[in-house]
Amino acid sequence: MRVVTRHRPADAEAFASEASDLLRVLADRPGYLGGELGSSPDDPSLLLLTTKWADVGSMRRGMGSYEAKVALAPVMISAADEPSAFE
Repeated sequence: MRVVTRHRPADAEAFASEASDLLRVLADRPGYLGGELGSSPDDPSLLLLTTKWADVGSMRRGMGSYEAKVALAPVMISAADEPSAFE
């Protein structure tokens, strides 16, 4: 299970810090397999946040935890409104 979100934040440096905090929180969740933040070589203002999970249940439980919701809030403000979960 992968979750992929595209972001165009107003402050890329602040966003990178918030995304790093989120990835640290998710790393403690059962079923979390990894995640990363990257930027487009053609458009550095476009960022991609990806996470990988063992299964959809792990992803839902992991992102549904209180700690994850708090860390997700500032990150998801800049997320593109499009499907993001893929099996």
